[in-house]
Amino acid sequence: MFDSLSEKLKSLKSIDKKTIIIGAAISTGIVTTASVGAYYSPFLTLNNIKNATANRNAEALSQEIDFPSLRTSIKENIKAQVLKQVAGAGTSKPTPELVEKIVSPAVDKIVTPEGLEQLMLDQITEAKIDLRHLDRDIAKSDIKMGYESFDRFVIHITDKVDRAKDVSLILKRDGLAWKLAGIDISKLVES
Repeated sequence: MFDSLSEKLKSLKSIDKKTIIIGAAISTGIVTTASVGAYYSPFLTLNNIKNATANRNAEALSQEIDFPSLRTSIKENIKAQVLKQVAGAGTSKPTPELVEKIVSPAVDKIVTPEGLEQLMLDQITEAKIDLRHLDRDIAKSDIKMGYESFDRFVIHITDKVDRAKDVSLILKRDGLAWKLAGIDISKLVES
């Protein structure tokens, strides 16, 4: 009787060890998969943006954009560029408040889901953005991507011909996903 009980305990111990090993392997696999997925999620967002743009799918593109943050980023960039160009031209300098009054309404009109849809349909002629040749334009650029912090991923795009033209797309973490939250054009226009 004690022999059979002893054998049963030994078999339970071996089952427990096997279960623990299998459980640990599964847990490690899940953690690894989640870590890899978390690391590559900004690349997935960038690919989604590229595909939505190439397919002229404004709805899909809108899902990848944090519009309030992007609007703020674009306004600040344009205001800085306008003030830099005016300062370089030697003309009378407009106040930042005046530039804000001019820039804000235009950016607010364009950087919305509806404005984005108009851009994709080429209905806003002032924008002069030709989305049909996006792949060709990307091929003429050097692109460097990487994390700047835990919740900030930056894509630097530099024109291969005119190295002074440099644009950065800024993705920020939105829960587990990422969204386009800013564009830095500070080096795009020389003063």
